[in-house]
Amino acid sequence: MEAEGFAIYDAMMQLKNEVHTVGVGAAIGHTCLLLSAGSKGNRSMMPHSKAMIQQPCVPSSGLMPASDVLIRAKEAVTNRDTLIKLLAKHTENSEETIRTAMRRPFYMDGTRAKEFGVIDKILWRGQESIIADVGAPEEWDKKAGIKSVDGF
Repeated sequence: MEAEGFAIYDAMMQLKNEVHTVGVGAAIGHTCLLLSAGSKGNRSMMPHSKAMIQQPCVPSSGLMPASDVLIRAKEAVTNRDTLIKLLAKHTENSEETIRTAMRRPFYMDGTRAKEFGVIDKILWRGQESIIADVGAPEEWDKKAGIKSVDGF
């Protein structure tokens, strides 16, 4: 679902506030990009979560004409190249490192994801202080330049 993944990414990039991302379960493909696109220092995974990067897939061609198959293949290559550039930007790896890693599905546990630059920390039990450090909604609004009107 490349279009949906890029749409969420574009929306995240419009936010002025810090974006906290937490990987729970599996962050695969574009979801791994979204996990890495959080604000530096605020990208986390649960201890037994996985992250995985892979090349975009070409949808089933079924009985469509060869010209349509070619159009879909070109779009998949374009999406792959965009994904590589964005992952390189957020993980601070070279595009070649990302390209090489995603030749085949590249799975990462929390430790590997941290080394690869997808996340900044693994959330272990006892780190409740991280949640306590998050500011009140009013504080976030003030930083974003949102003014409260009539107590709302």
